[in-house]
Amino acid sequence: MREITVMVCFCLLAATLGFPQGTTRISEIRTSKGVDPSLQSPIDVTETFSSEPRPIFITAKLLDAPKGTQVKIVVFYIEKGDQQIAVHDFPDISGTGYFSFRLNPPASGWFLGRYKAIFYLNGKEQGSIGFAAVASQGAAPQAPDQASYKTFSSREFGFSVQYPAGWVEGPRSSSSVACMFLANAQNNPVASLNVQAIPVTLADPSQPKPVINIVAQQLIDQITKTFKGQLKSDNWVTAGDREGRELDSEYQYNGQSIRQRQFLVYHTGFVFVVIYTIDPSVYAAYLSQYATATKTLTFSGK
Repeated sequence: MREITVMVCFCLLAATLGFPQGTTRISEIRTSKGVDPSLQSPIDVTETFSSEPRPIFITAKLLDAPKGTQVKIVVFYIEKGDQQIAVHDFPDISGTGYFSFRLNPPASGWFLGRYKAIFYLNGKEQGSIGFAAVASQGAAPQAPDQASYKTFSSREFGFSVQYPAGWVEGPRSSSSVACMFLANAQNNPVASLNVQAIPVTLADPSQPKPVINIVAQQLIDQITKTFKGQLKSDNWVTAGDREGRELDSEYQYNGQSIRQRQFLVYHTGFVFVVIYTIDPSVYAAYLSQYATATKTLTFSGK
């Protein structure tokens, strides 16, 4: 078999958190359309937002926090049951001052209905706030399980795959990257889908698992050795009518937490890898898009 090279490309989120320097507590929980860039205090406070694809800022004030204080914000879409859509951790903050979390929308806009953000201080619930998205002028966004998709087709590699209609095309890091799509042009937070086609030599096309396993092991080595990450699961799964090997991992890249799923299948001289690269805070929000991509990956020959 020829040498196999696996390339992974990221555009990273630059996160900022600002505080100035009794009893540690959280107060003044708010949602807003913006924040002061230096103080992180809310600007244009509201609990009702347009469904347009604009960020929502969740803010609060931390009081008398010693070094090592931990804060977590968990956001739910509660219109159809409590569906967790985002988690954001502040693992080590201190002092007194405002802090904020930028909640980014799906590319097609906010799903209509009610949301809730819960704050945790050192593992204990400290308060929550509810907010809602209402219809803006024009067509309302679709429900989470009814997202519209477009089809990407590659004549070079002989495959097609569906991706979210509102996502934008991103840069390709190497010739093996057949397509790259980002949830937003800034890739902030990190949210991408891409398909890589890794050329391989296979003596018996009826026995693809050994060559899939070789490529999978290279990916695992990259995650666990190069990035010092953790492999959360590794299973053979069925997506649509095709069996493939799926890796689920988490690691740090330049100080940024990254969650990644990879689905590997073989077809006519290539191992195809559907890769879902995501900021853990929005992992649940986009997981169905990854599932759709794996189920709709089809081959037509070259």
